Amino acid sequence: MEQSIESQDNKFHYWKDPAPDKIGPTVTEFLKRLPGPTHIHVTGTDSSRCRAVATLLHGNEPSGLYAVYETLQQQIRPAVDIHYFIPSVDAARQAPGFIYRMLPHQKDLNRCFKTPFGNSEQDLLAEDLLENLRRLNPECVIDIHNTSGSSPSFGVTTFMDERHDALVSLFTHRMIVTDLILGSLMEISDSMMPTVTIECGGAEDTESNRMATEGLIKYITYEDVLSVKHTDMSLEFFHNPLRVELLDGSDIAYGDHSLMKDGVTLLSDIEHFNFGYVGPENCLGFVSGELAANLTVLDIHRKERLLDYFTLEDGKLYPTRRLKLFMVTTNPEIARKDCLFYLVEGD
Repeated sequence: MEQSIESQDNKFHYWKDPAPDKIGPTVTEFLKRLPGPTHIHVTGTDSSRCRAVATLLHGNEPSGLYAVYETLQQQIRPAVDIHYFIPSVDAARQAPGFIYRMLPHQKDLNRCFKTPFGNSEQDLLAEDLLENLRRLNPECVIDIHNTSGSSPSFGVTTFMDERHDALVSLFTHRMIVTDLILGSLMEISDSMMPTVTIECGGAEDTESNRMATEGLIKYITYEDVLSVKHTDMSLEFFHNPLRVELLDGSDIAYGDHSLMKDGVTLLSDIEHFNFGYVGPENCLGFVSGELAANLTVLDIHRKERLLDYFTLEDGKLYPTRRLKLFMVTTNPEIARKDCLFYLVEGD
């Protein structure tokens, strides 16, 4: 039975079994009807079990919300109870819509899932989402995102085992295994339940919404999503990526020549290198000043690795060896607040 949206004592509004005529004729209208961070509970055939989905942790990554909307609009009956958590509604709704990763002066929600929790709105929201997951005890969690630039899809996990492989293979054949601790939701795999991040490709990529929807339908309708028997897909693994980040005091621009008096200019089409190989012959951009005064690449032990992977020749930035890049962004705000891209060493 469809119920109205209820305000809870916690940070999420609760909406059980929303009817198609209540969610609106479009994803944009669906977003408008959400009163804020929302927990949608869809009753499954077997209510003794449940699975969880988080999406829209970042307000500019709409493919997961699109997929949730499609499953509700089509009235797809899940195999088990499904709990959708949609946190960054306010950021997503800011005109013209799906532009802000987070509201100005707010923290990145997907860096807040770690103790000790602070007192910011995002810290409290992350803490509440984790409390909901502890209470519900789902058999697994998926966190659906878009990449920050145009990119093929991939999954990310902190574990290599059949359960995590199986979850990622519902969506994609590329899997990144990382030991970086950033405070992201998927890191709860260590202490709570199997959890993976699904990166569906760029928000503007035509395939991203379709990929998110097809994968989500499998996730909610399959009786078993934690064994690889549901797929004949062979996963391609990428291990322990490193983040290329700006140092404080540096800045970023994009173009075909140096645009910064002090800072980094990456090529305007650099996102075309996503999941492609680059080597010493590939210019990635330009750096004004010393390389080590502008960029940093820290490994898991907090050791600086920048000069192992990059060099400057007449102000031009080149890899020192064969690398594969991913999560390459041409959004300067994301580059400043998060990272320019990730890398793994080439085969």
